[in-house]
Amino acid sequence: MRVPLPVRRARDGLLAALLAVAVGACQPSARTDDHVTVPPVTVTWPPGPVRPVTLPMAQASHRWLVALAFVRPDGSERRATAWVNFGTPAPILSRTLARDLGLDRGHDLRFRLGTVAVRVAGDFVAEGPRLPAGQDLLAQLFAPRPVEAVLPAGVLRAFAVGLDPSTGTLTLGPSGSLPARGVALPVRIAQESGLVTAEAAVAGERATFVLDPGASYTWLRGRTGAAWLARHPDWERARGAVGRSAVAMADLGLEQEGTVLRLPELALGPLVLPELGALATGPLGGAVVEATLGEIFWDTWQKPAGRQVDGWLGNNALGTGRLTIDYAAGWVRFERQRQLDPHDLDGIGLALVRRGEGYAVGQVATREGRPLVAGIAGGDVLRRVDGRPVAGLATDALIAALSGRAGTRRLLDLERDGVPIALEAEAVSLR
Repeated sequence: MRVPLPVRRARDGLLAALLAVAVGACQPSARTDDHVTVPPVTVTWPPGPVRPVTLPMAQASHRWLVALAFVRPDGSERRATAWVNFGTPAPILSRTLARDLGLDRGHDLRFRLGTVAVRVAGDFVAEGPRLPAGQDLLAQLFAPRPVEAVLPAGVLRAFAVGLDPSTGTLTLGPSGSLPARGVALPVRIAQESGLVTAEAAVAGERATFVLDPGASYTWLRGRTGAAWLARHPDWERARGAVGRSAVAMADLGLEQEGTVLRLPELALGPLVLPELGALATGPLGGAVVEATLGEIFWDTWQKPAGRQVDGWLGNNALGTGRLTIDYAAGWVRFERQRQLDPHDLDGIGLALVRRGEGYAVGQVATREGRPLVAGIAGGDVLRRVDGRPVAGLATDALIAALSGRAGTRRLLDLERDGVPIALEAEAVSLR
């Protein structure tokens, strides 16, 4: 079965940042215009009756990972870990993996999902983009865990897919092979790209979201968030992306100048998600640039969805149950397994930036104009939390170290212009 998909070759500089930071927004493309085209995908099932395959998943940085067996041009296998990403149309590989598989020499991308063989036209596969400071995006998100690829919606759309957080499994089968468990969600599926969108009701507001359990947190367009806050100022919790709402921990206005909201409830048809946290993004290139050019990040990212979107629903929302998508049949089901955690952002109010193996303070988050942590400034380098060095920690491990219910105290060791600073910081509630 061959199916065609949109890709835009990731570049250095601002556009790479736009696409990279989206944690699923990298859209490599052989085209230079706005038309979205999609790479051919061939799926070969093993001989005999066609049955679904189930792969174990691991979770890192609040994202889902699977181990894949990639095939070199000589037929030998190269195993690598891939990020399961429902917000990206085309495969993305690290530079090392792409060269090992011969993509730079004109070979197609070949890999196995369990016993199922997949082939993707090599011209439509992108190398992992880099952020403006030169960081590799996959390392930025996952180090020290080696993640070398993205398994995108553009490949998953060739299957019926079941993602089950309770068992940590990803099940792939032909259309009609997976049970329709849970409530039916009203969705629109872009058959070329595989992006799934849904209309949501948010306490009297309306919005369109991409369903992306591969994203670590729910994000909103800045303008959508600003319009909602003008009518519902009590939804605001903080200025500055704290905890897991900083999906890339990059020194970009999207995160550093974003606003954390707590939505009283979000309904996707019969599915109601109460007290959902979301980050309304800040302007990428500054308010003046955005006023002139529009929301370039979102306008670029939404193209494969085939419609305007207001954000994506991430793992904090969709990681609470089993999500089943039958792409060919055009339906999505969600079976709730646990309730949302309204305390998922409680902790020390710092918007952090990852720099190599270490971390620095992008800015101190504020509420009603007041800093959530005293004695710390943007640019301070974080060295230890409660005596534990943070250099080399994965982002989710650092977030866990800084998390805690309101009143919890953490001893922070920092450095400012080479001068050590030690202080106690108190966690705040962002419920």
